[in-house]
Amino acid sequence: MSAPAPRRRSRALGCVQWFVVILFLLPAALGIPSVLAYNWVDHQLHTPANPGNAKVRFVVPPGASFHEVADTLHRAGLIDSVTVFDLYARYKHLDRNVQAGAYEISRNLDMIQILQALQTAVPEEIFVTVPEGYTIKKTAALLDQGGVIKGSDYIAQAVVGQFNQDFLKDLPPGASLEGFLFPDTYLIPRNGTAKQLITLQLDQFGKRWNDTRKGQAGQRKLNALQVVTIASMIEREALFDDDRPLVASVIYNRLSAGWALDIDATVLYAKGVWQSSVTKEDRMIQSPYNTYLHTGLPPGPIANPGIKAIDAALQPATTGYFFYLSDKQGHNHYAKTNEEFGRLLKQYGLE
Repeated sequence: MSAPAPRRRSRALGCVQWFVVILFLLPAALGIPSVLAYNWVDHQLHTPANPGNAKVRFVVPPGASFHEVADTLHRAGLIDSVTVFDLYARYKHLDRNVQAGAYEISRNLDMIQILQALQTAVPEEIFVTVPEGYTIKKTAALLDQGGVIKGSDYIAQAVVGQFNQDFLKDLPPGASLEGFLFPDTYLIPRNGTAKQLITLQLDQFGKRWNDTRKGQAGQRKLNALQVVTIASMIEREALFDDDRPLVASVIYNRLSAGWALDIDATVLYAKGVWQSSVTKEDRMIQSPYNTYLHTGLPPGPIANPGIKAIDAALQPATTGYFFYLSDKQGHNHYAKTNEEFGRLLKQYGLE
């Protein structure tokens, strides 16, 4: 019979030991009496760093470690010692329940009071993340899961809301904001509205649609709507960064040759579903978005692209490719002729 394994030391004990190091060993090494060290730590815990009646705003980013939270509080002037705050919180198990978001805390609170407040504090503003390539409809479903903004309100604002940003001027009457709702992580008030979120998304797109990108679009004789339409197809068809400019080259080559784009993602947009592949029947769907049936660009974007897809639309690779397919891992493979494409289909079992 084997000997019983030694019991693992608890996390709390480890924190106590670190506290001992701070309180006694380190000061002793510096020639400082332990009683002075104890008094210093006690002062840190029980005295506000910068007393006052004002409240201080600070932001806890999504995924931040507790040490990063402590550092944020230090930079906001709410605590003096990140180390004491961090270790005391771990010792008291008060380092586990801090939600991401924006908070306001009074300057009159000491470390212990701040730690206690963070256990029950509700952030004034919360983070909402909209992934790249999401449609208005898919973003609305995501918002419904979050329970802050109603998906139906988001759709209503994105379809019929009144927004007058300059880059929207080429939208045809009745068009939605599809394509211009920039995917990113946003801080919104806890009681925020769909219009507030959409305004933030449009403003973020406006920041990215700078003079350099406008100039690149002008060189190609494209307006913002056309660039975003191309970028949305790239976003949905290219899973990896290396593929984006190559997919863009196929789109431009086909447009120049007057060929139909034959892009599956446009069929799925017309169908209104997300699925891994399309059938022959799907490709016969009667819709102006079906690029198997209609040449040229679809009427508008099929998703909301990120900046990498937009840049690929503005700076495509120079190739002779007219075809591509995706393997099971999502990597694209390219061909210049029908014969080469046929061999790719056979090679990857997609005939």
